[in-house]
Amino acid sequence: MEDDADWDFRIRSQLSGISPGVRRIPELVLQSENQKAKLIPSSDEKLSEVELAKRSSLDAASLSDGAEFSDQPYGKDWDVLWLGHCGARLPPPSPHSPNRVLVPNDMTVPEPQYLKPMSNAPLDAMGSVYPPHSRIIHQANTTLCTIAYAVTQAGARKLLYEFGIREFSKGYDFALSDYCNGQTRAQKEDGAPLPTCVTVQPPVFGHHFGEKPGSDISNVGAGGKPERESRYLKWSVRMNLERLVRGDEGIFEQWPDTESLS
Repeated sequence: MEDDADWDFRIRSQLSGISPGVRRIPELVLQSENQKAKLIPSSDEKLSEVELAKRSSLDAASLSDGAEFSDQPYGKDWDVLWLGHCGARLPPPSPHSPNRVLVPNDMTVPEPQYLKPMSNAPLDAMGSVYPPHSRIIHQANTTLCTIAYAVTQAGARKLLYEFGIREFSKGYDFALSDYCNGQTRAQKEDGAPLPTCVTVQPPVFGHHFGEKPGSDISNVGAGGKPERESRYLKWSVRMNLERLVRGDEGIFEQWPDTESLS
């Protein structure tokens, strides 16, 4: 975790909700790639982005509750589990063999108009193709910022070899993004294998801006003034620290729902 990381009060339930999807993604990705190799171009091109997203996603409710995985709640078939970032793209759609897991109706997820890594950044694309309060688990695709991530032992060995022996010529978050996307020189020139990197959108860990100790990345709002906020988190722990210290009741919510007001 980076020192400017923040998380929601409900982090335990969030992680419990995504763990079945994390366990399943490596298998889904493999099945999707195998299916893609067998298909010929079809009428999928006529499907809307929303329909493609729907057909590419497996509902988390259909997965095992994971009681049998109590000692390995996230499985071990991945190398990197990217839980905190500042933006990620969805993987290419796979309407004939789902390659994503959808956690619907997650009320810890802000509405689509709030889904962006900084106040002056464009909105995340997932907000336009999935219903409000959706969380998606998928293979990492152009994921940036290493706010919070985990590695398996096998993944740690691969990372140490890749960046300790082969090449380390840019910022770590950019290097890790390239590695997970198969864009390193070794992968392009020598056919080095692609690691299994799994991520979550929106992330469950976000950057906290505007408070000491704050982020090394500035977040400037209207009028050029620094903003105090934590992106993607409705019930931010850092935004509520003073309340916690004082023992105040109630929780400050950064991104309240507006659906009932429209």
